[in-house]
Amino acid sequence: MGLPTAIDCFAGCGGLSRGLRLAGFDIRAAVEINDAARATYAANHPGTILFRDVLDVTSEELRATLGGEPLSLLAGCAPCEGFCSLTSKNRDEEDPRNVLLLRMAEFIEELKPEVVMMENVPGLAKRGSEIFERFISTLESCGYAARNAWRVLQMADYGVPQSRRRLVMLAGRGFKIPFPQPSHSKAPAFGSGLRSWLTLRRAIGGEKKPVTMRESRPSGGPRKHKWHVVRDLQPQVAARLHAAVPGKTWLGLEESIRPDCHRDGYKGFTNTYGRMTWNQVPVTMTAGCTTPSKGRFGHPDKSRTTISVREAAAIQTFPRSYKFETEYMDVVCEMIGNAVPPEFALVIGKHIREMLKSRHESLARA
Repeated sequence: MGLPTAIDCFAGCGGLSRGLRLAGFDIRAAVEINDAARATYAANHPGTILFRDVLDVTSEELRATLGGEPLSLLAGCAPCEGFCSLTSKNRDEEDPRNVLLLRMAEFIEELKPEVVMMENVPGLAKRGSEIFERFISTLESCGYAARNAWRVLQMADYGVPQSRRRLVMLAGRGFKIPFPQPSHSKAPAFGSGLRSWLTLRRAIGGEKKPVTMRESRPSGGPRKHKWHVVRDLQPQVAARLHAAVPGKTWLGLEESIRPDCHRDGYKGFTNTYGRMTWNQVPVTMTAGCTTPSKGRFGHPDKSRTTISVREAAAIQTFPRSYKFETEYMDVVCEMIGNAVPPEFALVIGKHIREMLKSRHESLARA
């Protein structure tokens, strides 16, 4: 018997597929609409059949990639902007992306994979509760043990050097799938066997100083530098970062160099214009992971400004060899921020393979 088969529903730049492939899955098909993400996926996953729009591709087309073999795993992370805490205050209740999870449910209903793995933001369970309930009900009607098959997991507990909480579902068709035990902890108890969360130093320590986007262009562009590139910042923005104390918020900055909206006693959102420390677990990588005004993405070294794109990718556990096929920083940062960390996908993939093996052995004995 060959490798277990898998289909990646919302493939992005391929973080989930990379981890599943390393875990031993044969990724037969992937679906992704974004052009830059598709190009990046294709560059790193040759041989996988890549479809464009999840609303246009049919189950018959996906089934054809299996060559008559059963589908072991259907996995995916549907676009989650409508359920994300960073955008929920301004979200459109009718955002068409919010129903893409139900398209995944249709594929499950029609293809009947042995296992479903779904990842999304924690807000899906509350802000997206109506759609999530419809997703669960569809799976239950198809025989999946889906009702209590999800948890909000901290990915740092599974060896990802980043504080990243995500809702994860593991549902077997006709059987339950327990979640894998964590390998790491924020404060491991003596004798627990758990390791401490991985730090920023572990993720990107030792990287040389990057170039700016402007500096990269005469020498071949950012891809020639493997995207170890930072933004060209306005002088006042660079001054804020250089004045920032690693691990502290912008509240400690002189008011004269703060943004206008952060002056005159403002005490609101402080998770911007800050530097990380070497010994902390990195903050969640988002689509704004190299933009000072969108998070605490400042590098600990005071001679630096933000982390580079390549460093953000490393925090997301992409290998240095991973290619990002675009010349635009906002585009590559969005790909990185939206990705499932490959290391987490590897852990989940190995666990699913073990559960499938146990299931098959149990059925053979019966």
